[in-house]
Amino acid sequence: MPIFDAPAHLPSLPPLLTVSQLRAVEKHYAEASLMQKAGAAALQFIAPLLPEMPANNSMVILCGPGNNGGDGLVLARLLREQGFSPCVVAPSTDAFPPDAAVALAEFIGSGGVLHETLPESLEPPALVIDALFGIGLSRAPVTPFDDLIRWVNDMRASHHSYVLSLDIPSGLVGDTGVAFTPAVRADATLSFIALKPGLLTLDGPDHCGELHLASLDIPADDLAAHADADAINAHFIETHLPFIMRRRLRNVHKGSFGCLGILGGAAGMSGAPLLAGRAAARLGAGKVRVGFLGDTPSFDPACLELMLHPAQALLRLPHDAWAMGCGLGTSSLASDILTTTLSSDAPLLLDADALTLLGQHPEWTARVAERHAPTVLTPHPAEAARLLQCSTDDIQNDRPKAAREIAQRYQAHTVLKGCGSIIADPDGSWSINTTGNPALAFGGSGDVLAGMIGALLAQGVEVSHALRYAVCLHGAAADALVKEGKGPLGVLSDDIIRAALELVRSAAKVNLSL
Repeated sequence: MPIFDAPAHLPSLPPLLTVSQLRAVEKHYAEASLMQKAGAAALQFIAPLLPEMPANNSMVILCGPGNNGGDGLVLARLLREQGFSPCVVAPSTDAFPPDAAVALAEFIGSGGVLHETLPESLEPPALVIDALFGIGLSRAPVTPFDDLIRWVNDMRASHHSYVLSLDIPSGLVGDTGVAFTPAVRADATLSFIALKPGLLTLDGPDHCGELHLASLDIPADDLAAHADADAINAHFIETHLPFIMRRRLRNVHKGSFGCLGILGGAAGMSGAPLLAGRAAARLGAGKVRVGFLGDTPSFDPACLELMLHPAQALLRLPHDAWAMGCGLGTSSLASDILTTTLSSDAPLLLDADALTLLGQHPEWTARVAERHAPTVLTPHPAEAARLLQCSTDDIQNDRPKAAREIAQRYQAHTVLKGCGSIIADPDGSWSINTTGNPALAFGGSGDVLAGMIGALLAQGVEVSHALRYAVCLHGAAADALVKEGKGPLGVLSDDIIRAALELVRSAAKVNLSL
């Protein structure tokens, strides 16, 4: 097995805080005037928009019954001090928490007028501030707040009002990314203190618009101390490249970069393992062998470097890592091959049909969990549901929980694919990947990802690093193609592979120049 001098721990990434973790931070900083700082941060954010606005009838601030509404009231008061007269709507102020009640009194004291409903004479505003509900929301908004949310979305869609959500779009669940009906669709979201998981996965990205963060002067170390999760972004590619550094050495050979075995390719599905093999070859694996359960092609004309074998023959050859499942099928032969690979002492990635088989045989769970070598599971939501013996809706209703549960149950490093893929490790740490776009929504995309992960495992990259790097790179490649005008429509596997390679090459140049 190739060995690389990768760091023992990933360098720090932006922390993600759940609602309970955020409550602990807020309690610790209860005397730090966080609401005042949130309002000031919101004013700073919209400051570039203000010169283009008339002083009156151009801004609406919608304030809910909690501290999120208090943030909006602080902003309203600060705007009045700047000479603006925003229309402030707050349907329910009787039960305001203490800090929000203070913000309300200060707003009224500044001469501000509070409306319980939208004024009938209100013209479509240029700017709408959504401060209705924050991270505490746990059920669908009810009247009158649901009507206000629908009005916000109508203003944005029909009148091009710019919508800024404070902390989180109202109607979105902070821990899960589930969007209730209705939920605000914002042009931008200014998240306070730290990023929340729900901003980055499932419905979150479609409701947040551009995502920005205001830490409210809370030190990063304090936030990291409360977090067990982080967010992966495109900068990860340049800053986390331990495997590519080995390419600096000249006294190396193909064995220095590992041999990956790929198993799959039942009848009619030979393309899937070939796509995985092409991705693995481009991502630096020294040798790539592909084993087929169906007829074995003589060669791959798109990648002559791949070595193609019948699956049973491939099992008899030594490999530094295995990737199994691409086009595998669920036949008895596939089951036999899966049980054989579970006994391997090399890192093993299980994808696609291998996961379906694993879900069909819960008695194999202990065998997976007891493997001495690392195991990687890469399910999409339906496959995750099979692994946990539940419904796909159950998975999507709490994606972070589902990914962590799979990682614990199978003692496997897990990637729950989808919008905001969740990466979970058996030790309880987890990440959300923020790269990627709908260009990846095609058959074969998952095979490419499996090959990319397998290539890094074969090269000896530590499994947690390998998963995060490959998932981030896979998404960033799609982002690069869209930025170049080559997607999202019509992107295919070879496009992703080539774009990923270009990103790796660019990152390698940066690292080699350090």
